[in-house]
Amino acid sequence: MKKIIIYLTIFSLLNLVGCYYQQQMTPEEYNFDEKLDLQVTTKDTIYSLSAEDYYYYKDTLFATVSKFMYKDDYWIRYKTATKIPVKDIEKLEIEKIDEAATTWIVVGVVVIAAAVIVNFARGDYGIDF
Repeated sequence: MKKIIIYLTIFSLLNLVGCYYQQQMTPEEYNFDEKLDLQVTTKDTIYSLSAEDYYYYKDTLFATVSKFMYKDDYWIRYKTATKIPVKDIEKLEIEKIDEAATTWIVVGVVVIAAAVIVNFARGDYGIDF
């Protein structure tokens, strides 16, 4: 019984991860109303923004950026508002989920879990812990 729980736990964790990919694009290609997490690269700074930390208005990206400062033996996190003109953005990267690869992972996990269950049902335990 312990082996089944271990196998199912490992396969469940694999299932939760999913498959993601980074898509690079120019500001003209991106629909800012989509509200996805994105990474904005300018010539001197890289901003990692979550969907709720920015909005777009009149060719400017307004963002709330977290910064860290070391003071009195402690790291202090503070938020500051930043305006990024679209003309200064060199590239954008968004993280998207790859549905096909995630589906294949789920199918693979189910097939492997079924094989393990059949293996235990036949009495052939394979690896001993």
